[in-house]
Amino acid sequence: MSITRTTRRTRAKIAVSIGALAAGSLILTACSGSSGSKRDGTYYIKDVNGTSDLGQLVVKGNSVSHHEYDCDGVYEKPDVTSTGEFNKDQSQIIWTVAGEDTRNKRTGSEPISTSDTSISISGSVYVRDSSDAGKALLDGFKAKCGK
Repeated sequence: MSITRTTRRTRAKIAVSIGALAAGSLILTACSGSSGSKRDGTYYIKDVNGTSDLGQLVVKGNSVSHHEYDCDGVYEKPDVTSTGEFNKDQSQIIWTVAGEDTRNKRTGSEPISTSDTSISISGSVYVRDSSDAGKALLDGFKAKCGK
C-alpha cells in the first residue's frame, strides 16, 4: 500500500510541476515577443513612388505590409502589396515579399526613422491615420477620387 501512495504522490507532484511550468511559459510568452508597440498602426503617404496612388503602411509588431491604392483600389484590394519586417535594432525594414506590379520599389532593405505620428522610409514620410495630417491626407484622397 505504501508504494501505491508514494506513486500517487509522485504523479501528483509531477502534474503540479508541469502545470506550473506551462503557466509560467504562457506568462513569459505573453510578456515578450511581438506584443503591440508604440508604432503599431496604419500610416499613409500621398503620391507613393511618384504616382498619384495612395501608399499605406501597416505595422503590427515587427511585421510590415505596404499597399498601394489607386482611386478604385482604395475601396477594394490594393494594386501593389509588399511585406517585410523590422531588423533587430529597428533601424531598417527588410522586405521579404515584393508585390508583382512592376512599379513596386519595395525590395531589399530600407532605412527608417519613427516618431509618434509618422514613419519615414528612405526619406518618404508616412503619417499615422489617426493624426491630423493623416486624416487630412485621407480626406483629400477620397475627395480626389470622388467617393
